[in-house]
Amino acid sequence: MITAERMSRFVADRYPPVSASAYAVAFGIGGIGLFAALGGERIPAGAIPMLGVVAVTVFADLLILRVLDDVRDSDYDRIANPHRCVASGAVTHRDLSTLCALCVTVLVVANLCLLEGLFVLVVQLLYAGALLAAAQRFPVTRGDNLVVNLALGIPVQLLLYIYLLVAFADIRGQSPTVVVGGLGVLIITLCAGQVEFGKKLVRQPEPGERSYVKSIGYHATALMTFGTGPLAAALFAIAAPVSPLAKVVVALPAVGVAGMGIKYIGNNDNRWPAAVSALGLMGTLVAFAVVGTVG
Repeated sequence: MITAERMSRFVADRYPPVSASAYAVAFGIGGIGLFAALGGERIPAGAIPMLGVVAVTVFADLLILRVLDDVRDSDYDRIANPHRCVASGAVTHRDLSTLCALCVTVLVVANLCLLEGLFVLVVQLLYAGALLAAAQRFPVTRGDNLVVNLALGIPVQLLLYIYLLVAFADIRGQSPTVVVGGLGVLIITLCAGQVEFGKKLVRQPEPGERSYVKSIGYHATALMTFGTGPLAAALFAIAAPVSPLAKVVVALPAVGVAGMGIKYIGNNDNRWPAAVSALGLMGTLVAFAVVGTVG
């Protein structure tokens, strides 16, 4: 099997293009829409080319991060998820290096018009690469302790959110206030939290399974899964100078996830369906995009 076929297999298995593209568009436009709404502004029609750059950038950047995560988790996956491409040996490290090189090329070309954003991405990827190198030498950083893994990985996500902030500043022609930027980054971080904790929420983890339940307990993990979204919506409702209807639209996805979470806890089900958290995040991002565009 040639390199291109192996890379295609990896992408299809670990980064499905259709859903990944939809998320990249929602994340890019939604994040910028959030900053615009917090600043009492709207995304202008002239920003469409930059929104395209952002969507392409998010898609390529998250694909690189997916590769790095799978390489770092390969030892764990050989036991817990042996069917995955890296763990099974269906794709080689050389194939993944080629894929990452292609993505980096896309990032550079796409962001020649946004050099400040490109600098942020360079810092992000260098840090992510350093985490991968550290995992080879220091087992404690490989991800078995999810709390440590989260603490080390937060800067990677924050730098992506800062990239969105840089793109928003370019669209409006000047930097937003510290309050708008800081609050926007905090809200996006909280929104993402419902997925991070939700995909590992289980009452009784399998032997050897990675779960926050083993580190902070079931109830704390459930609280983070079902509470971060509503908290983000509440902060938005308090801070954003938008209409009451817009605030309701933003809150609905998070409230829906929380409602299903209450039902899940009441039914004493073992494993939380992580897809619900993912859909909740997508709904919130789309709401941010709508509010930031039309008010």
